[in-house]
Amino acid sequence: MKDKLKVWFDSFADKKNPDEFDAKKLVSIYSIKTPEGKRFGPSDILNNDTLNIGKYDIEKINSSYVLKVCSSKILHKTELQGVLLNNDKKSVIDNFIRMQQRFPNENILVEHQTDFTGPEFIIGIIKDPALGHAIMIGAGGILTEIYKDTSFRLAPCSVKEALDMIDELVLSPIFDNFRGIALDKEKLAVTISQVSILAHDLGEQLSQLDINPIVFSHGEWIALDVKIVFEQ
Repeated sequence: MKDKLKVWFDSFADKKNPDEFDAKKLVSIYSIKTPEGKRFGPSDILNNDTLNIGKYDIEKINSSYVLKVCSSKILHKTELQGVLLNNDKKSVIDNFIRMQQRFPNENILVEHQTDFTGPEFIIGIIKDPALGHAIMIGAGGILTEIYKDTSFRLAPCSVKEALDMIDELVLSPIFDNFRGIALDKEKLAVTISQVSILAHDLGEQLSQLDINPIVFSHGEWIALDVKIVFEQ
């Protein structure tokens, strides 16, 4: 794992903090799934040829695309109109140009848009000066701070501890086939444990990590957005 981490650190240009694309490459090392996508520079052009992102079973994916400004300096994209959802092949190129005009000096991330079942969750890492890293699971999405439905453990944590964290949530009954919603609690617990191991492996240089949201799609938990902040 240390060799893979070294390769990852050597792969991104901004050594202060990774952008979303690079952050997703890091979590994928720890078997955390993310949408397939491509990052484009300020002078790059999007066309139909470059929309062939990843290999898919066409019957299992949503054919829409999502556009995002992709910058380590912009952590809250929605507030700045830096996320455009539900782009089809006709609209995605025009909206890509609009996004470049809105953020002329930043990269743009183009991803397959993920359709999902059930609510959004957040998995986070915070660093306590005395105790070190702690991992959090909670109700996610743009209303995370309103829900305030969270559970914490010190990192790293086991899958068993992660299951206990999920059970502590007010939202936990959703995992009991609530209104026919089928969510895999065990797989989410494995993901929580893997994130905690990632934090442990990064050590003191990691200040904060957020996967928000992480959603359940076609039998897997998918990290739709990942933010990583290093100690400066």
